[in-house]
Amino acid sequence: MGFFGFGKKKVTYKLVKNGRANYIGTTNSPYRRNAEHSKNKDYDYMEVTSGRVSGREAGRREKRNLKSYRRATGRNPKYNKTFNGKFNRWF
Repeated sequence: MGFFGFGKKKVTYKLVKNGRANYIGTTNSPYRRNAEHSKNKDYDYMEVTSGRVSGREAGRREKRNLKSYRRATGRNPKYNKTFNGKFNRWF
């Protein structure tokens, strides 16, 4: 991990059920994130869709992947709640 967390590498991934993405996201620990998701989401497997990149680049890729999914299907993946992949606080 870099100074103040800068430089921490992330990957983009998707959770797949019956051949379709149910969730698109980023993480710095795919094994940990897979274990977390398996507790409350229904999916067949997790597919890592990028190599390790900067957090900023991973965010860009996640946003692009979500946009591409919406263009193809007209909606977000089942478990994605936002359009840009960011957690939005309402307070």
